Amino acid sequence: MDGAITTDGAIDGNVQPIDVPPADNTCAAVEVGTTLATPNVVVIVDQSGSMGTNDFPTGSGVHRWDALENALMANPDGLIHSLEASVRWGMAWFHGASRGETCPNNTHIVDCALNNYDAINTQYMALSPGGNTPTGEAIDYVVSNLSTIIDDPSQPTIFILATDGDPNTCASNNDTRGGQMHSVSAVTAAFNRTPSIPTYVISVGTDSMMANLQAVADAGAGGSGGHVYLATDTTTLSDALTTIVGGVVSCSLTLAGMIDPTAACSGGSMVTLAGNPLTCGDPNGWHAVDATHIQLDGDACTTLLGGARPLTATFPCGVIIR
Repeated sequence: MDGAITTDGAIDGNVQPIDVPPADNTCAAVEVGTTLATPNVVVIVDQSGSMGTNDFPTGSGVHRWDALENALMANPDGLIHSLEASVRWGMAWFHGASRGETCPNNTHIVDCALNNYDAINTQYMALSPGGNTPTGEAIDYVVSNLSTIIDDPSQPTIFILATDGDPNTCASNNDTRGGQMHSVSAVTAAFNRTPSIPTYVISVGTDSMMANLQAVADAGAGGSGGHVYLATDTTTLSDALTTIVGGVVSCSLTLAGMIDPTAACSGGSMVTLAGNPLTCGDPNGWHAVDATHIQLDGDACTTLLGGARPLTATFPCGVIIR
């Protein structure tokens, strides 16, 4: 029996008479939804006394505490200010107990959120260094409070540990070995969570034993292959922060559908950002990564990470697979 396939795959017996005008089979362009990853990045800052007494670099008159604060919080060029629309920033400061405080003193935490610069900056400016370095216990504290710290658990999460000395413990300022073991176990526990939380390590200065930091970095990478970012001046400190965050913040967008990437630049494809069309294949435009991802490049990527919206992607039906 003659019939037509309906949208649900059934046979329609009501065949169209030949004297009825044919259906309009024009192939229209389709706007495809896009999703940009906006990770949770928790910066865990060593607030121990040495951060406020040692110059960075030596002889500069600028303490490590202030140099780190400037690299993160400068307006407009600090990392958090420049990426607050694209990263869910959070921060936790830690040091040992003093004046009857609980150890570790992690009471100062700003939960992850987009556009979080003002909240973090206000808290950072209110703090000053003092005490010892119970790194492992501090990381344990952050992990145990993740349910309130993390803004969106569906997005990737990383820790950035910025420290300038060897860890010790709440029980003893002199227990470097115990502090090291606790740091490794805490970072390992974070990595072994589901989903996993990698930890990246920045040495602010050269006082720390590199073997200790390497063990922490390896634990933060799953057991091996970790990299310690050794910052010896403000430039290398800023570069380390930028490199780490750049590894989790990208301009790769997930498409709510599939395209033929080899035909993505064909006529009719259009990607716009804040109403401005971007050129496919241009170093400052966009390109197709695969069937479900497109990548913004160069100036377009910078503009997107700076918070420009909306982004639209429209493809002709010859490019759309489904």
